[in-house]
Amino acid sequence: MRLQPSGRQLIALAGLGLLGLAMLTLVDFSLGKALGSLGSLLKGDLYYLFRIWGSLWPWLLFSIALALSCRGKEQPNRTKQSAFLLLSPALSGAWAELLKMTLRRERPSQLEAYVFRPLTDRPWSSSGLGLPSSHAAVAFGGSMALMVLFPRLRWPALVMAVGCALTRVVSGAHYPTDIYLGALVGSLTGLLLAHWLKIPSLRFGHAQPSPDQP
Repeated sequence: MRLQPSGRQLIALAGLGLLGLAMLTLVDFSLGKALGSLGSLLKGDLYYLFRIWGSLWPWLLFSIALALSCRGKEQPNRTKQSAFLLLSPALSGAWAELLKMTLRRERPSQLEAYVFRPLTDRPWSSSGLGLPSSHAAVAFGGSMALMVLFPRLRWPALVMAVGCALTRVVSGAHYPTDIYLGALVGSLTGLLLAHWLKIPSLRFGHAQPSPDQP
């Protein structure tokens, strides 16, 4: 399974993703309460294991480890792949922060209504804003990079990204639509980067040639 969609497919995925966001908005508050009940399951070490997936620190370590594993003729591709493994979650998080300051929807409160911050109130600060979730964007951006590079890791990578996103709702820091849009931003960023950089997959320690390479 190769995650290398065409430009048209990426546009279609983005459109479907935004449609899903609009539909999810209709059940955002009730779904948030339902997911909040998972707090009894996502706690302790399991909670922090998932949550750190949305931090740049593990992706920095993964990127360094991948770069150090190269040898000989593998070096040019491996350098690009290790950079991709860090760039995908980093850019995903950056896009999420920019979107927060644009959309300006605040984090959940006691009110069952969305609250939006005026443009005149801290226009260049994302503190207290929740749409989209930066943790979810980083987690899905990194997991998408893993799925592109190591197709056999797609299910563990997806579980970790979903787990990270759920911790943000369980903790009361985000609405389900926050993590959904964060996941969409991260996934599309990873796919766009893979498409643009023509990232080859890695299997059994060897780089597989990109379809565009002879």
